[in-house]
Amino acid sequence: MKNNNEKILNNKIENFTIIKLTLIALIIGLSSGLMIGLFLILLKKAIDLNLKYYCLIFILPISGMFMTFLYSKFGGNAQKGNNLLIENINDSDEKINFIMAPLVFLGTILTHLFGGSVGREGSGVQIGGSFGSSLSYMFKCNKEEKKILVISGISAGFSSVFGTPLAGTVFALEVSNIGYLKYSAMLPAIAAAIVGDYVVRILKVKHTTFDMIKIDTISITSIFKIIIIAICFGLASKLFVFMTGVFKKYLNKYFKNKYLKIFVGGSLMVIATLIIGNRVYNNLSLSLLTGTFTKNYSNFAFIIKLLLTTLCLGAGYQGGEVTPLFVIGATLGSTLAGFIGLPLAVCSALGLVGVFSGATKTPLASFLMYLELFGSTNIIFALLVCIISVFVSGKKGIYSSQIWLNE
Repeated sequence: MKNNNEKILNNKIENFTIIKLTLIALIIGLSSGLMIGLFLILLKKAIDLNLKYYCLIFILPISGMFMTFLYSKFGGNAQKGNNLLIENINDSDEKINFIMAPLVFLGTILTHLFGGSVGREGSGVQIGGSFGSSLSYMFKCNKEEKKILVISGISAGFSSVFGTPLAGTVFALEVSNIGYLKYSAMLPAIAAAIVGDYVVRILKVKHTTFDMIKIDTISITSIFKIIIIAICFGLASKLFVFMTGVFKKYLNKYFKNKYLKIFVGGSLMVIATLIIGNRVYNNLSLSLLTGTFTKNYSNFAFIIKLLLTTLCLGAGYQGGEVTPLFVIGATLGSTLAGFIGLPLAVCSALGLVGVFSGATKTPLASFLMYLELFGSTNIIFALLVCIISVFVSGKKGIYSSQIWLNE
């Protein structure tokens, strides 16, 4: 009888804790949504200015040096970015300082203002994670509770940036420890994601939308074609991770001074932009992303975006990888459509989530993102692509602090 009473008491304490963390997660979602909403509004203005005034590209190397100074002077371990959040979920005692949020906010805006080829999810995730960590200290939470609040912050951040609360929730649960989902974090994470997304929508921030068409029949032939393109998406993910490492390795090797390193990386980006002769591959490249669903681009579009993004990331520019991964996947899918004999929009959509899945090792979140962006059309193919891409891309992803469950 005594043991039963103790179990009942422990269950009540656990339920009370989850309710408490869910209430805190609502605050995380609200705070993150407000800051990320402002971030997305300013980001759009920064990109518009860059596209209007081409000469801004020449300031990119200087802006990189400026942000390097700010991170060196005030950032501390914030330079580790998303990996710091993942390490905290995986039992690290290293403190997440709130300075991470304003630094990545400013750094990403400046990178896009001056034409860098990076993403935006890193900013959202780090802003949300910073709020989660800070509130865990404010409410005197223990280590396990702090993990859940950091997960909730990541969920809110991802959801707010892309308008995908389901994918944001599962991404936050899935990204730190591959093959394991922390069930106790599910309710706080979805609560933070929904609130964050809702706040951003109230601020009238518009997310990218897509139209999807259906493959008429599921046949052996169509499945075989899907497997082939899924393998290509996995290889593209692997190449993205590899090239980021290559640029980081050689820039660090030949330019040991961090200011010189980012200046050289930015200068190479300027030279590449001038050679290309347009701004299609700068910033988020959203026009390129949406355009792949209706028209053909160069067969080399995906590799150009991949090289420019990995150059900027390897040099140390702030932003993120996810939106560029979407663009790389969609343009690669568009290219493969002509060779494989599948509809352009279908291959672009599958590429968008396939390359993302392989690079982040989050197949469930990638599948849910497909559902939220494209609906239930072709979902069998989407799930197949997400799973195959992860296996083909190998164990190394864009987040070095991820842990595989079987290791």
